Amino acid sequence: MPFASLRFMSRRENAETISGEVRESLRADIFAAQWAPGTRLQIGELSARYAASSTVVRDALTRLAGEKLLQFQPNRGYYIAEYTLDELRDIGELRCRIEEYGLTLSIERGDLTWESDLIAVHHRLERTPRRVPDDPHHISAEWFHAHQAFHAKLLEACRVPMLGDFAATLGDATALYRLWTAPAPRAESRDIEAEHQAIVDAVLAHDAPTARALLREHYMRTIAIIGELEFAATAEETARS
Repeated sequence: MPFASLRFMSRRENAETISGEVRESLRADIFAAQWAPGTRLQIGELSARYAASSTVVRDALTRLAGEKLLQFQPNRGYYIAEYTLDELRDIGELRCRIEEYGLTLSIERGDLTWESDLIAVHHRLERTPRRVPDDPHHISAEWFHAHQAFHAKLLEACRVPMLGDFAATLGDATALYRLWTAPAPRAESRDIEAEHQAIVDAVLAHDAPTARALLREHYMRTIAIIGELEFAATAEETARS
């Protein structure tokens, strides 16, 4: 292959690497709740923040919009994804239906290796602090990623990769709202560890109906907490006006 072609390929690979790094950094900051839902992202500020060109930043924004983490408005730019409560409920319902089917298939098709892996992933989640002493009102990044891995593992044995990808996209769509509700009293007092344990127990018992019901309750409880906070915020705004 001519040297010029090799040099071009090298530049392209470097550009793709940089673009990927910026995209992952931006995704991590979104999930770290650096911006509230509905916040407009300024390309110039992001370029300075990630020490990257505007072209690289635009590529990252476009890709994250495709993952539904951002929303694009023509002539206005990119915004942190924002949904109404009704939209969140619809997303939650769709996620439940998709994952209930996927979990059923996993229970039917999963072997001993998958069950062992599920136990290991759940053990890691159990041993990872959900909140840390220096920031007790927010979810730790380590727990957030362990939580994502746990729910992905539940669906892994269904052997339908597209289902898992779609479920992950739906989960990401509500992730920022889950993080923003973390300081709420009901969220802080929630025994989410018991919820996860109950799901694992039902899966290992091959009790698909119970596992499906527990998974739905797990997800919809989060939507309910978001709804309560939305109602409280609306009532507070009405009282001020």
